[in-house]
Amino acid sequence: MKKLVCLAVLLQIYVLSASAAEPAPGCTLCAGAVSDLATAPAATIPLLVRISQSDLATAATALSNLTPEQRRATTVIVRYSTGEGDRLINVEQTTKSIVEWARLHGPFAALGVTVDDADSALAAYAIKRLSVTAQGLDVAKQIVVDRGALDALFTNGAQPYFDAVIVDAADVQPTLAWLAERDPSKKIFAVVTPQAPNAMFDVAQALANGATRAFAATTAADAQTSFAQFNRAFSGDWAYDSTSRIAMLDAKGNAIEMPVLTFVRGEDLRTMLIPRGDANAATIVALPVNQFTTPRRIDAAGERAITDTGKRGERLLVGMQPAKQPFAIVADRAEKIDANVTKESIDVATRRGITVEEIIRNHQSYKAYQESIEPYYIARNETKLRFDIGGGAEAIEATIAGDFFSDPSGTADWVWQDFYINGVRWKYGRIPELPLLQPEKVSQLPLDIHLTNDYRYELVRETELAGYHVYEVRFEPPRNASADLPLYRGTVYIDARTWARVRISMIQLNLTGEILSNEERVDFAPFARATKQPLTAAQVATTDAREILWLPYDVSAQQVVSAAGRANVVQRATNFTNFRIDPTDYTAQLAQASASDARMVRDTPAGLRYLEKSSDGGRVVKEGFDTSRLFALGGIHHDAGLDYPVVPLGGIDYFNFNLGGRGIQTNVFFAGVILAANATHPNVGNTRTNVGLDFFGIAIPTENALYRNGEEQPQESVKSVPLGLYLRAGHPFAQFGKVDVSFGVSHYTYQRGEDTAATYVVPSDTFVLNPGISAQYSRHGYTIAASYDYNRRTSWEPWGNLAEFDPAQKSFTRFGASLGKTFFLPKFQRIGLDVNYIDGQRLDRFSKYELGFFGAHRVHGVRSGSVQAERGVIGHISYGFVFSEQFRLEAFYDHALLDDTTAGFRREPFQGLGIAGQTIGPYGTLLRLDVGKTIGRNAQDGFVANVVFLKLF
Repeated sequence: MKKLVCLAVLLQIYVLSASAAEPAPGCTLCAGAVSDLATAPAATIPLLVRISQSDLATAATALSNLTPEQRRATTVIVRYSTGEGDRLINVEQTTKSIVEWARLHGPFAALGVTVDDADSALAAYAIKRLSVTAQGLDVAKQIVVDRGALDALFTNGAQPYFDAVIVDAADVQPTLAWLAERDPSKKIFAVVTPQAPNAMFDVAQALANGATRAFAATTAADAQTSFAQFNRAFSGDWAYDSTSRIAMLDAKGNAIEMPVLTFVRGEDLRTMLIPRGDANAATIVALPVNQFTTPRRIDAAGERAITDTGKRGERLLVGMQPAKQPFAIVADRAEKIDANVTKESIDVATRRGITVEEIIRNHQSYKAYQESIEPYYIARNETKLRFDIGGGAEAIEATIAGDFFSDPSGTADWVWQDFYINGVRWKYGRIPELPLLQPEKVSQLPLDIHLTNDYRYELVRETELAGYHVYEVRFEPPRNASADLPLYRGTVYIDARTWARVRISMIQLNLTGEILSNEERVDFAPFARATKQPLTAAQVATTDAREILWLPYDVSAQQVVSAAGRANVVQRATNFTNFRIDPTDYTAQLAQASASDARMVRDTPAGLRYLEKSSDGGRVVKEGFDTSRLFALGGIHHDAGLDYPVVPLGGIDYFNFNLGGRGIQTNVFFAGVILAANATHPNVGNTRTNVGLDFFGIAIPTENALYRNGEEQPQESVKSVPLGLYLRAGHPFAQFGKVDVSFGVSHYTYQRGEDTAATYVVPSDTFVLNPGISAQYSRHGYTIAASYDYNRRTSWEPWGNLAEFDPAQKSFTRFGASLGKTFFLPKFQRIGLDVNYIDGQRLDRFSKYELGFFGAHRVHGVRSGSVQAERGVIGHISYGFVFSEQFRLEAFYDHALLDDTTAGFRREPFQGLGIAGQTIGPYGTLLRLDVGKTIGRNAQDGFVANVVFLKLF
């Protein structure tokens, strides 16, 4: 008794674990037949049908004569050749035609293909494409492959994409052992050629050896009907009992050698016996009389009691006539329960954890289905481009908004109807044609199926996201991927119920050109396919997955762009709202947008491209666009620290990011007294190394004031005129960083101030040689930077107070670091934070840090040349907002703690307040006002102001 209980428990464990991957069919272990469809089966049983691609039309006619139930029990394997031309495209097209054929004439129990002339990689690709397409469109519950393809499929990453292997009966056990070491979840379907008098025995032998389905090569009607009765009796948790030994007798009661296969049902220990049978003589099955009762025969006539039975001693004898058709014997257990044994109920259950390969396959299948129902839709899109400047305290935000048109073919058109600069609406004329700087397209996307170099996936955890129970899956390129191939690594969150993507975060690898890094995140939103209305996560949990449309609604990205030799952080955020799915006037609305004066761009295989109007009023893709821009600049600058406190500004700014068609980025700013120019090649020799030249010069002297113990010393004031030329080279690192080396040659001309004492010795003019290195790293909107430079003057004669002159200051170093972030809030609000540390060695009054308007470090309101420091910490905070879409107001607060031995500063505070205003005037002219005033105990008289206008031509 204990042995039987143990057997029942083991059977429970086996069956539950084996069936975890798929719902159990009507029969745990099933018998079927191989068919050529020439004759309809005598009963509904599993069928195995092999056909060639050329025979699909003929097979369709035969299948139409079968019942839907029979088709759902049929396994179809289609053989085809890839033929001439592009073999990969031929596989794609053939797969589509096979799946479409199956959709019209199925669904089937299982579907498979055999590609005659395919190498191992292409054969694996064919199975992958068939798997996700067929199961995505629900034309087959399982995907099957032939035993001969197993090695190639496992080697080329197709292991997760099939469910069962078809083998000859003799190969069941070797195949079972092979799969046990690699993937025990795979099922085995056996093809059996009956040899025994009882054909059921050969079928059952394949099932006993490890197959879950056995197809007999027979067209006999009585055999097929018997198989149907056998399958009906084999419902439940049946398993083969290899320990059973059943005695067989001849008609006279003598023991004979005849194999008998025994199967036991775990729920009630019912037993099925399948003897090999004798075609010419009757035989007897001898069972232990205390264990079995009520023997019944199963054959083409169904299940019925056996009357030819009797008892002899401890044995129950069951008579069998000569085997003329397949049959089996089923008997119930007859053990008596010991009243002294306490009955114990034991529930045994196991749950096989899902593998990441199964998750990806299920997602790809669902994605294939989603692609088949991809709708036309229009949505309102708003794209914000945010450029961080000043390390986070200041930023520029350009916002483009309009309708987005998407059709099932993959064509996507963006309409730019509204344009904002820092939240101020552009109202004067057409939106400017902005440069379309973008990373190269990634052709081998994660979660797609590829011929070779599949991505690697890792299941991180099961978690909750936005109300969904999701699988968090990390992906990265294959180890052998080409270093020149644009690829992604990142994380995808897949809904555990529908298998849809809820979110995907990606970092682009192997970038070239001016885009140094690109990190993206896409969130998807569900919509009801019938009503076209958005769904909540709770509604998704109760909605058929096939009745849901998933569309992207929020796309965010951070890019680091190499421009003018600097790493410039660009944050991009695109939000889609007001979805109109399958609108009846889609074509009319698109035509109306095309006929308007709005800017339009299209997402093409090569990236975003402008659409220009054609002669017939439509739009065509514009190849290339003007790479240069010319701005006019004018205004007034007020700064008491300059030789002329009120300086009129007037000039131009010319930018070209492809000068002479050689990819050289050029910018020239000229405003009368100021000239700044830069020329940079962002990708020398296709190495992503940028090399460039910077020039800066100002014609107006800046007065350098000296403070001793907090008191200004006008008799020691000196004016200086700087001029500099710098060679720069930079290269990206660690995906989000960039390191630059530079060598500068500067010239300084020194002059007496109006109040300089006659006896005061002014420094001699000198060149400064300046090698330096800097690094920047930007991630999640934060930017951290550090720099170091060494400076050496070519001339350094005694000057000023000779007792203070130090010849060692002929050379000096400066170094520092900064951390900044801009927080973008709704309605164009913005908060900027930035902190800087500055320091150096052997710094004199002309090499110290200055806090002027044109210096690298600024405190609002500080006059140029009036405050120097040997070291310091400077923090900035800003807040900006827009009202009426017409005017932007931004407030600044700067706080510096400075050390300077000469001035007697020890963490001396300098504070400044600033206000900046911006609007767009007539003819698209950008107007900006910037006013600063110092506050606190070191407040200076007056203010520093800058008023400029900028006009794009």
